[in-house]
Amino acid sequence: MGVVNPERRIEEYLDSKADIIFYDRFYNWEIAAGSYLVKNTEWSQKFLHGFANYEQRLPKSFHGTDNGALHVYIAELLLPKNHTGLRLCVEIYAKSKGYGDLFLYEACIRHIIGDHLYYGKIKILPKGVAWTRDNWITNSFWNKERDFFIHGWKDKQLQAYSSIPVL
Repeated sequence: MGVVNPERRIEEYLDSKADIIFYDRFYNWEIAAGSYLVKNTEWSQKFLHGFANYEQRLPKSFHGTDNGALHVYIAELLLPKNHTGLRLCVEIYAKSKGYGDLFLYEACIRHIIGDHLYYGKIKILPKGVAWTRDNWITNSFWNKERDFFIHGWKDKQLQAYSSIPVL
């Protein structure tokens, strides 16, 4: 991940009503787990500890690591324990064998939690308005008016423009 447009500022994306801000990825119903903004509050610290500890609860299936875990973790915070839809989504997650199943599970979670901007202290920005996006969508081209960060760049994709290292 890297800044492509230093004229933008991260402050543009902050929201005093949210303790944690996530964003929707472009190509599916996934809440991106690779970059999020966090206000240092007791609630957000508890959220992050719980999210980190979810590693101990990952299913033996194709679980999508942090991206998969984030969805069920958020749903468990928002919904009652015996929620029928959540049980169905978790069953899909537990039997997931690849990205198709994982994306189905994520869509299932998004369906049961609804399409909102705010979920209590959590904010999920809709597609196309976050501080970052995946690079492959535009073949690594970026837009000066819209883009700030680009996610997904690998060292081998970057070109050197100077032999002098930037420190």
